[in-house]
Amino acid sequence: MIRSMDTAYLPVTTTEQGSTRETPYDKPDHVRQKHDIAPQLKTDGDGIQEQKAASLSSRTITDLNPQSAPYPETRFYDYAHMDNNPRRNYSARHANVPGTAEPKTAQIGNQKLMTLDTSQSFVDPTQEADREYLEIFNFSLLVDFLHKNSEIKYIVDIGCGNAKISLLMQNYLDELEFQIKVIPVDIANTYSRSYAVFFNKPLPINIIPAQEIADATPATTLFTVLHSFTGTSSEEEKLSGEIVRGETEYYITTLIKNNPGCFVLATEDPYASSPQLYIPPELVYTKHYYAIPNCTSQADYETKSLRQAKAAEMNAENGDIDRLNQFLAKLPEQRSHYLAATSAITERLQGQRDLNPGLFTPDYIFDSYLWGKESDDKAIRSRDHIKSVLKNCGLELRCWHVYRQDVSASEASSQANKSN
Repeated sequence: MIRSMDTAYLPVTTTEQGSTRETPYDKPDHVRQKHDIAPQLKTDGDGIQEQKAASLSSRTITDLNPQSAPYPETRFYDYAHMDNNPRRNYSARHANVPGTAEPKTAQIGNQKLMTLDTSQSFVDPTQEADREYLEIFNFSLLVDFLHKNSEIKYIVDIGCGNAKISLLMQNYLDELEFQIKVIPVDIANTYSRSYAVFFNKPLPINIIPAQEIADATPATTLFTVLHSFTGTSSEEEKLSGEIVRGETEYYITTLIKNNPGCFVLATEDPYASSPQLYIPPELVYTKHYYAIPNCTSQADYETKSLRQAKAAEMNAENGDIDRLNQFLAKLPEQRSHYLAATSAITERLQGQRDLNPGLFTPDYIFDSYLWGKESDDKAIRSRDHIKSVLKNCGLELRCWHVYRQDVSASEASSQANKSN
């Protein structure tokens, strides 16, 4: 159910939703996902015809029907691609599930989605990604978040790619004795028979666009979007312009708005994951920065242990990064002031909307607010200063973004739409 986009028909294209890949994100392989799911068909008096495309605002999928074949070949890798538009006439299904199996599922809002349950015979628990990803994605922050929100029962991992990061997350949470089920979701099955020579059987995933999931229960459901691939600078500029002009909406924004009250955690890195460029500042709940030692060469690996120690020092309590995070952690309790400030910045930039849409992007508006606070509070070092210091130490600044659609705001918007 797409509540927040207009009814204009969008091109029949594919979407890259934060793929997880065999190559670590520190070494992007830049791949594009191709798909082989055919349009839905309908029968009338003249025979079988292709179903007319439905608008995004009216399209719904009420159940995920497992039309799976045992480990089907679905596509091959190609060059990187950035496309925010989901396909129409989507045929939802499970992938990589033996036809004789009955996968365990959970009701997430309007969808019945398969969990990544390692007790099922067709889920190989040894197929998780490298443990190094625990550091790259700072899973300790996720664990802290789950301790503070102890009612969470399901984590819906959007854009799971080959689901190995999802399985790493599930195994890690199992080790810590969390009673949480991870649900891998993507719009394509990354498995292809050309990979069978090198890898074991693929992991099961739910084939469904993130925009189709709606009305999940906030108390029990958390969404994660790890490494949400956002493309090259030219692709980012194009999508930013379309969003500023109101021509489209970023798929994670739609996911947030379709599930008011649910937390959506997305990651940012300096390579190809920049979700903050597109998500409205009023949806920001908080952010959390951290330093890691990136490894892109053999020389980097040789100095990694020293740089890990330096990263730990930079992330330590009362350091520059920690003080910035302490300020950001107060955003929810200062929401009214924060929203008023970002609204004023948005209004001030209205005159530059057409001349320089880059100054009107969500990230620029949030940064303008943050810069003002940094200048007022001398105890907070600017992110640019922190990034410069980290670079000199061979480290990188990465970020977890936490987004949430305020329930009361969603209800007010819904009532306004009904009255129009």
